[in-house]
Amino acid sequence: MRASPYPLLLTLLAAAACTNAGETLTLPSLAAGAIGVGVYFDRDGSLTLTAADTAVSGVRVALLAPSGQDTLRIATTNAAGLAVFDSVPIGSYRIVIDRHALADSVGVVAGDTGLVRLVAQTDSIHSSRVVRLGYTEVSLAAARLLPAGRRVLVRGKVVAPLQDFRDSSAFLVDTSGTLRVTDARPRFGGNGNNIGDSVLVLGTTGQEAGQAVLRDGLFLTYGPGLAPLPQVVTVAEALDAKGGTLDAVLVQLSNVVIKDTVTSGPDFIVTVADPATPDVTVNVLLDQLLGAPHGVFAPARTGTFRGVLVPQGDGTWVVKPRVPLDIILN
Repeated sequence: MRASPYPLLLTLLAAAACTNAGETLTLPSLAAGAIGVGVYFDRDGSLTLTAADTAVSGVRVALLAPSGQDTLRIATTNAAGLAVFDSVPIGSYRIVIDRHALADSVGVVAGDTGLVRLVAQTDSIHSSRVVRLGYTEVSLAAARLLPAGRRVLVRGKVVAPLQDFRDSSAFLVDTSGTLRVTDARPRFGGNGNNIGDSVLVLGTTGQEAGQAVLRDGLFLTYGPGLAPLPQVVTVAEALDAKGGTLDAVLVQLSNVVIKDTVTSGPDFIVTVADPATPDVTVNVLLDQLLGAPHGVFAPARTGTFRGVLVPQGDGTWVVKPRVPLDIILN
């Protein structure tokens, strides 16, 4: 015998009753059942119901025949996010949320597909559904094109983890492109994530230093993956991120020569050039968290530098190595 769904429905009914003092709720007979639909908004983007989420009132819910589009009844969620269809004859039904009546911020509706079956048995005469509303999920390239202030979900692989830089920025890549995430933090605490991890990130679109970013990124890590490979570029291409097209991309400068070094606050800047074009230089910014010994970066020494491209707001970019292995000195 299946576990009865009735306790969940009873809980939902009790929640609804709290806002209607004085009313009496009676159980239906076995000839007819009840279907409860709870609707919540996934505010933390966790894809599950958590304490951070909120019930959604005023959502129109349709009870449909199992096939076709015939609407049998309409109910609207109350302040507790609950819509109830009572005195429903035994049989099969579909529950559908009215998408057209939802707010613009809702881009995901999950949980209102498949059949709901009421059977003339004590443990099957009642049924319930929990429907999740969520923010729009977009690709990294699409997120770049959205106006500032849009709350969205993105998926991708970690190019630079959120704990690698002092400013808590992280870098993502997917099949559409790359994106920098500012003020990044893990969803459930912890110390961060790893290069190559597959992640789901909730954030707000914006711009910094003339380039698109995802602000206040909240990271949910799904699992490990292969580290993304860098794109080999020249110093000139790194300097302007190839006309901005390489913003937030992981790049590699091969066999460049160190021209100069300077301390910049807690960080350290190494200026490098291609030997064939010594007058064209780009800065490699060594974050304090990298812990690189400054003395090894002597002028005229050559080496290979990997790192993500970060805009400076003046039409130039710097290369930011993520880990010590991103730097190989000859």
